[in-house]
Amino acid sequence: MTPEAFLQYLKRNVLGDVDFDSIAGMNDADKQHLMLRQIDKMIGMQPGADALGWYFTKFLDDDGRCQADNPLTDEASTPLSEWLYDMAELGRLLYWHQAFPLELLAPELEYDPFVDEKLNFTIDNEQLVSWLKVVPYRRVAAMVARIMMSTEYDRIQGCNDAMQDYYAEHCPIGDFDAQDEKQADEFVTAVIDALTEMEQHTERGYELGLDDEQIRVVDMLWSWVPHDYPEEYVAAAKDIVKMVEKLLPAKTVIRSRNGFKLFYDTVLPKLKEIVDKYDVPVDTTDYYNLTMGYMREWMYAKYLGGVVLDEFFD
Repeated sequence: MTPEAFLQYLKRNVLGDVDFDSIAGMNDADKQHLMLRQIDKMIGMQPGADALGWYFTKFLDDDGRCQADNPLTDEASTPLSEWLYDMAELGRLLYWHQAFPLELLAPELEYDPFVDEKLNFTIDNEQLVSWLKVVPYRRVAAMVARIMMSTEYDRIQGCNDAMQDYYAEHCPIGDFDAQDEKQADEFVTAVIDALTEMEQHTERGYELGLDDEQIRVVDMLWSWVPHDYPEEYVAAAKDIVKMVEKLLPAKTVIRSRNGFKLFYDTVLPKLKEIVDKYDVPVDTTDYYNLTMGYMREWMYAKYLGGVVLDEFFD
């Protein structure tokens, strides 16, 4: 296929309203807006953003390497080919929910190039949050919000199960249709609201002098977030963290499932003493209640010194 035939092929399938001849005369801002508009349109063309996936794979593989059979690969670079490839790269990153330099979205968005790119996709990035609220390309905004949500899931994985359950209920990342502009817009709002509420919840814990682990234990005892950090729960959480730390076996002891069972059986009566002392309504004999499920996960992570492995609960 010749480069000219390839361009017509793109126009017939996904870029029918783009005037290719006008690209060379556009300034960078106009080219960027046109790119976002076209990506937004492709996300909406087919379920699962399949049209966007179709487009970027004509230029790049899933890892971002140029496709050798693309007719433009060996051609001299032009403003049009650069724009098409740049759109393919941004489309690929959005399609696979991968973090990227925010300047690809808008030049005014600041980011730290010296940290993991995911760390720029957080609720603390006020510029990005403001951009998400007003950008007219709501499907693109939803894909960016999904990256923010995935970043947050990665942060709390194995660190706060109650918070993880909160996110799963309020903005499940696999439960919206990006093809539907209304659903996409609602998802963006849900993500911003949920991340903001959990940030405020955590900040409240810090104001009370709690660290992340103590906040996690208060959340487990309450079995839901957010909450008002009742005094008895805060006091119980502090004692529980101290007690579990004290009873952990030495680091030189080999970890095993049987070893964890011995540790857990030692902790359980101490846990009951603490919740009874502070009148925190937790039934430590009920293996299947939510609080005790959270507790086992946390204690096992403490025991292992890392992330819980599901096979230890088989």
